[in-house]
Amino acid sequence: MTYRMTIIHRVADYSAWEALLRRYPRPTRSGLLRRSAYRSTDDPNEVMVELDFDSAEAARTYLPSVDMHTLLDEVGLDVYPPVFIGELIEDLGFTE
Repeated sequence: MTYRMTIIHRVADYSAWEALLRRYPRPTRSGLLRRSAYRSTDDPNEVMVELDFDSAEAARTYLPSVDMHTLLDEVGLDVYPPVFIGELIEDLGFTE
């Protein structure tokens, strides 16, 4: 089972945000399987980060384990963005 955390937020400076994201190390023993970042096609300063975890517990404990105040200061965010954590219930795919 895969559990996904999705965070969508605006950034003041996309280039600075991207550089920070690339510098940010992958935590050890966190249950983090994959992280992806997307940039809006309508607004170059709106981004979405998706993190996949091996358990719901790993997803729930990930953000408190990160120094979010430092990270938000570096990124230039004033407030915590909404965070969605969900479990895959069905891959709907496409029918022919």
